[in-house]
This record gives sequence, structure tokens and C-alpha cells, in this order.
Amino acid sequence: MTNSGPRLRILTQNMFMRPPLVKTNKSDWKDERLDYFIDHILDNYDVVCLQEMFEFASSRRSRLFAAAEKLGFKFYVASQRQYPWNLAIDGGLVVLSRYPIVESDSFEYQRGIGPDWMAKKGVLYAKIAMADGDTHVHLFTTHTQASYGEVVITQPDVKRRLSQLFEFHNFLERILPKHRAAGEAVVLTGDFNVDSRDHVLRDPTKVKYEREVEDGVETSDEGKAMMAVLEGRGIDPKVLGPDNTDEFRGKTIYALHDALKERLGYHPVTFGNIVVAKDGNVLPRETVLTTRLDSTVMHSIDYVLWYNPDSKEHKSSIVAELVNVGVVPNFTPDREFTQISDHYGVAAEIAFN
Repeated sequence: MTNSGPRLRILTQNMFMRPPLVKTNKSDWKDERLDYFIDHILDNYDVVCLQEMFEFASSRRSRLFAAAEKLGFKFYVASQRQYPWNLAIDGGLVVLSRYPIVESDSFEYQRGIGPDWMAKKGVLYAKIAMADGDTHVHLFTTHTQASYGEVVITQPDVKRRLSQLFEFHNFLERILPKHRAAGEAVVLTGDFNVDSRDHVLRDPTKVKYEREVEDGVETSDEGKAMMAVLEGRGIDPKVLGPDNTDEFRGKTIYALHDALKERLGYHPVTFGNIVVAKDGNVLPRETVLTTRLDSTVMHSIDYVLWYNPDSKEHKSSIVAELVNVGVVPNFTPDREFTQISDHYGVAAEIAFN
């Protein structure tokens, strides 16, 4: 394929911008990290999808919008604002775009459990018109139920997370038939909180620590369940426990592609990465923002999923192709914090030909 047309640069990033007074260690450096993001990262992209960019009791989101507009991001959608009498904080989702957002929608999931009960997590949709107006990108971003501590697939928080992902699938069933024309790209982004790495050491007699590439090839049971639920294929209910009866089976099947896994051949670490010292000791890559419990978990929980099965059937013969995708750590040299968030970002690029 000749890549001669325009390109759309997309970033998805959990910003870890929690409400005021909430912090992990000495400081979350929220204002300083937001300034760095605006000054050094934002302008590298055309569409930016953010999670944990909370508006509640803070002016940071408004400051981001004002700065983004000066950089050419004239269009945005965001989680609905919440007030103290709502007994909740907003979902923390934001989509910024240089290109017109001609349709938008949102959905709030069933409330989370544990600490997640406070946030009205959900999914945002933005229909983005490319420069000629002849084609669109259907962009979704989400943030789902988190797990705290060791994750076992039969835990209640895992079932709640998969039930939220099933709500995401049902949202796709409502949005795509209404707004998508044949050949238009669909991109699902966000912090899905599903760790697709199975954390099995392939050569434990020689290497005592988990390697990102060699030990990240196989997909965890929850990672498989996530794709099955989002696609609408459903799961064996007993995977979640002997008493579970939920299959999470949709009416429409969407053949989604895990872009990072297909491009790299493994599930890359996006949260809790490690470094290995010369003496073989495993050390956390990030310690300023990440809790001690999570600092070396090596989770793959941030995603770009791709859907465009009829790419050659566009009315104007425009073919949208995902040409680049990868993890962007967004390190922050010479700052009090070492990276922009406790999560890495994921960047993708779409070519239109």
C-alpha cells in the first residue's frame, strides 16, 4: 500500500490526575506533571485520549482545555461533571482533537466496587471528521474497574470489570450501526485494567525474574475473557466461578484486533515496570507515583484495539490503515518525577490512502 494520504496520530494515556489531597507517596506532583504534559507531549499528537484526568474539585481539566486550544485542539468531549451532592466524582475521561468531533456520546457503567465506587467510570465516543470530511474515525476511550492487590479471575472486582466491558460492547452495538459507514476505522483506547500478561516464567531455571518480551507472549485468562466480551462472543460463565451464570454474549460480533499484541508479538508492560541491576536484582522502574505494592507488577493494562473489517468498501475508496502502534513511557528527565504518570501511554498512527 502507498501511504500517500494524511495521517492521524493518537495517544491514549492514564494521567493519574486524581482529585486534590489524594496522593500515593510524598507528592503526586499533579500540577508539575500537567505542565510537563502540555509543554512536551500534547503537541506531538492529533487526538489525545486521557483517563484519570479528573475534574472534581480541581481546575486542572479547565487549564488543560485552555492550553490544548492554543495548541490547535479545538474540539473535545469529557466525562460529565459531578458535584458533592452527587456522592461521586466524574469518570476522568477526556478526548482532545485537532479535527472536528461531529458526533459524541457517553455511557456511565454500573458503579464500581471498593474505592472505584466513588468514580462514575464509563466510556466516551467521538466521531472525528478528517480534513476532507469524506471519512471519519470512530474513537472510544474507557476506564474500568480496578483491582487492588493480587488478581484472581474469580474475584468480584474481575466480574464487575468484565460486566463493565460488556456494557462497552452494548454501547458499540448502539453507536456503530447509527454512526459508522462502511470502511471507517473504529479505535478503542484506554486503561481497561485487564492484565493480559500471564506472568509465567518460560525459563525459570536460568532467569529468576519476569522478562517483558519472552514472558509476555501468552495471554492471561482474563485477557482472553476481555477480548471475548468486547467482541460479543461471550465466555463460559464458570470461568468466573461455579455459581456465575453471566455469559456476556452480545447480539453482534465485532472482530477486534489487539494492536499492540499483533504488532509486537507480546503484551508490553504499561504499568509497574522493572529494571534489572547488573547483579540481577529486580528494581522498580518508577517509585514516585506508584505504590510499593504495584511498583514491580509488570502489568499490560492499556490498549489500542482496532476494527475495520470492510476497509476496502469505503464510498470514496479511502482505505484507513493502522500503520504504527507502540508503548510510549513518557519519561520526564530532570524532574522531581520520572515519568508523566504511573502508567505508560500507547501511541498509534492511522494512514488514509
